[in-house]
Amino acid sequence: MPKNHSKIILDLEFNPVRVPEIREKMRSEIIEIGAVKLDDSLKEISAFDEYIKPSYNTVEDKISHLTGITNEQLEPCGDFDTVMHRFMDWIGGEPYSLYSWSLTDMNVMLDEIDYKFPEDECYDMFFVHWTDLQKIYQRQMGFYKSMGLTNALGSLNIYFDGTEHGALADARNTAEIMRYLSDSEKMDKFRNRTHVTYNTSSDSSGFSLGNITIKRK
Repeated sequence: MPKNHSKIILDLEFNPVRVPEIREKMRSEIIEIGAVKLDDSLKEISAFDEYIKPSYNTVEDKISHLTGITNEQLEPCGDFDTVMHRFMDWIGGEPYSLYSWSLTDMNVMLDEIDYKFPEDECYDMFFVHWTDLQKIYQRQMGFYKSMGLTNALGSLNIYFDGTEHGALADARNTAEIMRYLSDSEKMDKFRNRTHVTYNTSSDSSGFSLGNITIKRK
């Protein structure tokens, strides 16, 4: 029997690094990791949400205003190394794919991994398995320009559930877009009621959503 292949939808909140010699290699530090783990039917089976205390800079006012995360909240929290390894344990040993809304989060995470513990195995663990769901959405919807998460949800008539710029809420709403894109009936109805010219796969049997293939009925 084949192992399950989890889909992990990830979102990060991060804070700028202002120390010049460090900023040359790492422009931001992650202050929250939020993620949901989906099974093969795209049902949520587990969630992860932890704050991280930054090493080089206190949380700036504009970041606190955007995310609601304060320095007082982060004071008792674990550092990047501690939380990242808890996150890796949560991912587990079964096959998985990572998804995020754009590759910004991937670049921030890999830069921080590379700077703080470059010899650790987790760089490859994240780099190899990452997929840009924003790019998939853009291609399947036929849009030439990238779109933010909230606007993308609005284009599908889905209301944002929760508080924006909370990592776990953003991850769960990103998962809603994945579910929509994987539903061929919903996608066909959407295309039929719009005037957008959509990109289609050369393979008429369906299109690829990372490791998910959506069959047309």
